[in-house]
Amino acid sequence: MAIDFRAPRTEELRLPVGLARISANPARVVLAGIVGASFLIRFVAALGHQTPRYFPDEYIYASIARSLAEHGRPLIRNGPAHFPALLEPLLAAPFWLFHDPELAYRLTQAENALAMSLAALPVYLLTRRLGLGAGLALLAGATAVASPNLFFASFILADPLAYPLALTTIYAGVCALARPSRRSQLAFIALAALTTATRIQYALLPIVFVAGVVAVERGSIRRALASFRLTWGVFLAPLAALVALGPSRVLGYYNSVVDLHVRPGSIVHWVATDSMLLVYCAGWVLVPGALIGLAYGLARPRSREEAAFGGVTAGLGLILFAETSMYASNGSPRFQERYFMVLLPLVVPWFALYLKRGRPAKLATSLFAVVLLAVSARVPLAPYSAGENKQDSPFLLGVFRLEHAIGVANGSLLIAAAAAVLSVLAVGIAWRARLAVLALGLSLATAFAASVAATSFDHQVSKSVRHALLPADARWIDHSGLRNVLLIQTPATAHARAHEQLFWNESVANVLFFGPATPIDAFGYPHVVVTADGRLVANGKTLRAPLAISNFAVRTRLRGAVLVARGGAYELWRPTATPRLALFAGGLYSDNWLAQAGQIEVWPTNGNRVHGTLRLRLRLPAGTERTVLELTAPGFKRKVAVLPRSSRTVVVPANGRGPWLLRFRTKRPGYLSDGRTISVKAAMPVFTPGG
Repeated sequence: MAIDFRAPRTEELRLPVGLARISANPARVVLAGIVGASFLIRFVAALGHQTPRYFPDEYIYASIARSLAEHGRPLIRNGPAHFPALLEPLLAAPFWLFHDPELAYRLTQAENALAMSLAALPVYLLTRRLGLGAGLALLAGATAVASPNLFFASFILADPLAYPLALTTIYAGVCALARPSRRSQLAFIALAALTTATRIQYALLPIVFVAGVVAVERGSIRRALASFRLTWGVFLAPLAALVALGPSRVLGYYNSVVDLHVRPGSIVHWVATDSMLLVYCAGWVLVPGALIGLAYGLARPRSREEAAFGGVTAGLGLILFAETSMYASNGSPRFQERYFMVLLPLVVPWFALYLKRGRPAKLATSLFAVVLLAVSARVPLAPYSAGENKQDSPFLLGVFRLEHAIGVANGSLLIAAAAAVLSVLAVGIAWRARLAVLALGLSLATAFAASVAATSFDHQVSKSVRHALLPADARWIDHSGLRNVLLIQTPATAHARAHEQLFWNESVANVLFFGPATPIDAFGYPHVVVTADGRLVANGKTLRAPLAISNFAVRTRLRGAVLVARGGAYELWRPTATPRLALFAGGLYSDNWLAQAGQIEVWPTNGNRVHGTLRLRLRLPAGTERTVLELTAPGFKRKVAVLPRSSRTVVVPANGRGPWLLRFRTKRPGYLSDGRTISVKAAMPVFTPGG
C-alpha cells in the first residue's frame, strides 16, 4: 500500500459552536472543571467498590504502605519485599497511620481518583504544544479522563499514579526533544525515574526517548549525540548498574522477567490480538485518521514537536507491544489493556494532526476503515469478553456487562453494528471534514459508556466477592482482641480468601501452609507440620500463638485451644495451652457435602496411640442417587450404601499408633452447580476415646 506523503493544503479546523464557546473561556478554568468533575465521578464510583479483589497486587501495595507507616521499611509479613515499584506505597503510607484499613482504603481510592483525573493536564499541554488549539486540547484532556481505564482508580494498584506520570513524561520528552536544553532533559529524566518507580514496565522509557531522537534528528548520529549528551550520560548509569549487579538483584520481585521465553508465533498472535482490541478501546472511528497522522508525523513532520511526538509514540508502542506479547505468550494469555492505557489518550492528538493536515491519503484512510470493518465482522468480541482472562481490560468488562444485560447474541450484534457504522463514518471523514466533529463526539461518548459499563460490572463483582469471602465484619479477627494471629492456609482454599483476611485484619502476623496448600504469593512459603502428638510446628518451633485455620473443604478440632469466632471460611482459635490437632477431616465442605475422596485423621489424646471409635453420620437429600462410599483404615475396610432421603451412622474402630487415618471415596460421584465433585453428606465426625 502506497501513501502519498506530500504536504497537502492545510485546512482550517472549524470547531462546533459548543466547543468554540467552551474554548473561549480561560483554559485553566475549563481544565480545572474537567479535572474536578472527573475526580468527583470517579471517587463516588470507587465508593461502590466494596473490597479489594485484584490479588496479589492489591495486597502487596497495601502491605508495603502499611509497613512503611509502621516500621519505615518495605516489609511483607515481616520479611523484606525486594519490591522496586515503591512510589505508590510511599504516597499511601500516611493513610495507614490511622490503623483503620477502611479509612486507608477509601483515602487511597480518593488519591487514585485525583491522580488519574490529573491526566487531563499533560494531554492538554501536549496538544497545545503541537499547535492544535485550545478547543481540541480541552477535548483531548476530557477524553483522557473519560477513558474506561480510570476504572482502576477503585483499586490499590500502581496504575492510577503511573497513568498521569507516564503521560507527563511523554509530554516532557516531546518538549526536551523539540527544544533541547539542560532543564528539559533533566525534567524528562526525573519524570521517567518517577514513572519507573511507580510501575516497573516503564523502565524501558529510555527506548522511547531514543526513538524520539531518531525521529527528530532524522537519523543523524552526530546531532543526536551532540544535542542530548546529558540524557545519554544519565541513561548509561542504570544500564551499567544492571550489568554489574545482575537483573535479579535490580528487579527484585520482578526478576522472573529474565526467564521469559521468546516464542515468535505466539508473540505475533498476541500483537495482532492486542492491536485489534486496542482499536475498540480507542473508540474505533478515530483510529484510521490517527494512524495516517502518525505516518505523516514520522515521514514528513512539519515541526520538531511533531517529529518528537511521532518518535515517542512509535517507541512507546514498540515497548508496550513487546512487553504485553512476551507476557501473554509466557503463561498469562489475556489482553493487558492496563499496560496500554497510556497509549490511548494519544489517539485524539494524532487524529487532530491528521485533520490539521487536511485529511491526506484519503484512499489509504478509507482502506484502513474497510479493513477494520472486515476484522469486526470476522472476529467477534464475544469470545474475548466471555473468557476468564479479561480482568486487565475495563473495555472487555464493559462489553461483558452489556452482553449480560441484553444477551450475548444481541450484545455481539450491537457491537458489530456500531463498529460498522463507525467504519463508514471513518471513511466519510476522509472525504468530508465536518464529520470529524461527530466522530470526536462519538469517541468521547463511547469512552464514557464503556466506563459506566465497566464500573457497573465491578460493583457487582466486588459486592459478590465481599459477601463470599468475608463475614459481615471484615475486621473480625482484629475485633476479637487477639494479636499476632497466624493464618493457616489449608489445601484447596482460594488464595483470595487469605488475601482478604490479611488486608482487613492488621492482627494477622503471618501465613503458614498446611500440607499441599499452594503459596499465595512470592513472599514466603513456610510450612506447618503436625507431630505425632498433634503439635503444630513451623521452622522448628511449636506454635503457641492464636490460629486462624482455613476450613474450606476441611474441618479441624484442636486441643489446648478454644474456638472464639468464624468468618470468611476461617476458624479463629485462642490457645489455652499448647494447641494440638485432635482431628482433621479433609474433603468435608461447610455445607456438609463430602468430596469424592478424602481422609479423616485422629491424633492421640495421651501418649502415642489412638484408641476409641470414630462415628460418621451419613445421609443423602431428595433428588440424588444411591451412592456407595468406601471406607478404609488400618484393619478396617467397608462399603456403605447411602440412599436418597435416608441416613445411616457408621462406627469405625480406631486403634493404632497415632495419627490414625481413615480414607473415604466413591467411584460414582455427583456434581454440584458450582463445579464441586461430591459423594454424600456427613456431619462432623466424632471421635470417642476408649473401648
